[in-house]
Amino acid sequence: MIDNGYLFAKDESRLFINTSLGCNSKCRFCYLSKLGMSTIKSKTWEEVLELLNESDYKYTKDTLITIGCFSECFDELNKSETIKLIKYFLNNGNSVQMSTKRYVSYEDVKEIIPLIKYKGQFTIFISSSSITSHDYYEEKTESVIRRFKSFELLSSNIPVVLYIKPVLQNVTLKDIEFYKKYIEVYKIKDVVVGTMFTEKVNRETVHFSNDDKLFYNECEDEDKIANILCNCVRVWRRSTEVINFFKENVNDRRS
Repeated sequence: MIDNGYLFAKDESRLFINTSLGCNSKCRFCYLSKLGMSTIKSKTWEEVLELLNESDYKYTKDTLITIGCFSECFDELNKSETIKLIKYFLNNGNSVQMSTKRYVSYEDVKEIIPLIKYKGQFTIFISSSSITSHDYYEEKTESVIRRFKSFELLSSNIPVVLYIKPVLQNVTLKDIEFYKKYIEVYKIKDVVVGTMFTEKVNRETVHFSNDDKLFYNECEDEDKIANILCNCVRVWRRSTEVINFFKENVNDRRS
């Protein structure tokens, strides 16, 4: 196990990596303040790898690399470091996923694309909890219109997943027709309908912390959204389900 903020893993199956701790987005549902991350601290990608290599944690090519649970990994202050980490782990043979509320352009990933060995080795999750109430709940994030332009990368054979997370009760569901419109316009294939992390004690703690501080707490609207969207896209409840789907497809083609 490794747990120093910048790096977290309970076992070799998944490693969470952050080049920054804290976030400028200040979303109203953010959990970082509950973890004591009210200011931003950063390290270079080399410094993070040095922490990893000096630890007792052992990862393999089968370890899923997840970037950005304690930060906005595509903020201007750490975007270049995030890209370097992605390139490093793709070169190592790992699957890499990142989630963001920022616009990811072709220019951002053009040097990453040649390193991708199979579809789904690098997957981008574009997060959104509201469209019409975006300015209230996600005030300091990228606008939805610009953020969703990231789905243009689907034409570059990179899976870009609509990450409706967290679902806000009585808020997110109101925008379901807008989400369906974006799904149609950008030909989105995969959607994750996700849960808010709160301090309300539940049977399952979050996957990126070893402390009993945050828990999964589903709301009724999650099932409603999933049931509506399953008629037009593949709907998942966890990001790892998407990664496993692409891995299984690769293995099926090879067998």
